[in-house]
Amino acid sequence: MAKLAGLAKNGMKLLRQELALAQRETIEKVTPAIRSSAMIVGGGVVAVYGVAYVLQAIVRLLATRMPPWLAYLVSGGALLTGGVVLAGRGSRQLKNLDLIPQKSIRSLKEDKEWLLRQIKSRRI
Repeated sequence: MAKLAGLAKNGMKLLRQELALAQRETIEKVTPAIRSSAMIVGGGVVAVYGVAYVLQAIVRLLATRMPPWLAYLVSGGALLTGGVVLAGRGSRQLKNLDLIPQKSIRSLKEDKEWLLRQIKSRRI
């Protein structure tokens, strides 16, 4: 009975260690996703202000050679294309991140096998 209690105690200790490992590994994997997301949002905010000024200059320049409505349409189409490309890059970066804590999963499987062997060896 004492052996079984010791096994349970060791199993709980092992489980706590594995959970701590999973937590650290998850944080390591989620941090790049948070950074990428912040870059996407920050880039979008800064780009909005910069684009507003550049767009106004481009429209005024184009309006000297074509009707103003067409100048706005051409400029807006170019901006829309740039925005779609930027959002696509950020989305691909997020999709390529592996957020599953592989080390922890592998370690938990090994621990499970060890615990099962310990239980089987105690049965007589």
